[in-house]
Amino acid sequence: MDPPPKEPFHAALGRVVQNRTKELGSSTPKFAEHLGHGYRTLMYWLAGERKFPAELLPSLCIALDNYELLDLLEKEVGRVAYRLPHDTQLQHAEDVRAVQRLVKEVGAALEELANTLEDGVVEKHELDKTLPKLDDVIRECARLKHWLKYRHESGLPKKPRPPAP
Repeated sequence: MDPPPKEPFHAALGRVVQNRTKELGSSTPKFAEHLGHGYRTLMYWLAGERKFPAELLPSLCIALDNYELLDLLEKEVGRVAYRLPHDTQLQHAEDVRAVQRLVKEVGAALEELANTLEDGVVEKHELDKTLPKLDDVIRECARLKHWLKYRHESGLPKKPRPPAP
């Protein structure tokens, strides 16, 4: 059985822009103006008559609050990325809670993984339960990594260590 044909980037771009502008109660011309480009230019990009500039993709995703296009490109190169928390969300995070959340997610993912591998056969319904749990772990690890870097770079107060005996 052949895999389904891959959706061209311009088709995905058009689909995402049309759907999200409708969901947001906007229009394509207003969205083009928001991006700082003319309606005609946007329509050329959506139709695939001109290449969409890669440098505009981050601002497009943020404006639409939809990262499907980035996910599509990451999938092509075998990568997965997750949205990182804003620094304002990190300022009030507590060490223990961040680690507890990660441990909880890892435990749930490992339990699902054990259930999936129990009989040595990975069935569709098992895969559908296990993959989201593993994605949660990966996302929480990425958040924890970002949070740790933020703590280090921001110079947040550190608890003094007790003197060595």
